[in-house]
Amino acid sequence: MKAEKTIKICHADPKTPAIRGMISALDDYQASLYPPESNHLEPVEKLISSEYYFIAAWKDHELLGIASFRQISGAYVEIKRLYVPHQHRGMGLAIKLMDALEEKAVQEGFSEARLETGIHQIEALRLYEKLGYDKTEPFGSYQVDPLSVFMRKKLF
Repeated sequence: MKAEKTIKICHADPKTPAIRGMISALDDYQASLYPPESNHLEPVEKLISSEYYFIAAWKDHELLGIASFRQISGAYVEIKRLYVPHQHRGMGLAIKLMDALEEKAVQEGFSEARLETGIHQIEALRLYEKLGYDKTEPFGSYQVDPLSVFMRKKLF
């Protein structure tokens, strides 16, 4: 009998080659959907700062997906860089990653999560709505953009 391999979600270092590679793949995907002025991609150098928390989904030594949040002045977290490549979709990984991020945010004392996504990412919009996120106005340094959707969720 073959043993079932489990998926592990854990803290991740965005400086490692595997994580950097997935960030690069996400950047390429976003660039294929939106013009530069509507892409709010932060360089990896910024993602390694202490205000970011990264997690990854692994099965054995294979990276399946990533997600992170950025702490905003103790007020809320901004969900960033949620990405599960096409070949790993359909296993509920995005939900597991989001659940883990939200749990960590609550542990850190944050009561709200916000995010920005694009209008062409229908699966992402459905996921966030399923997880209880509601549309809201632009926040932080974001401006109104017809290609962006802003969402928020009370965590507790």
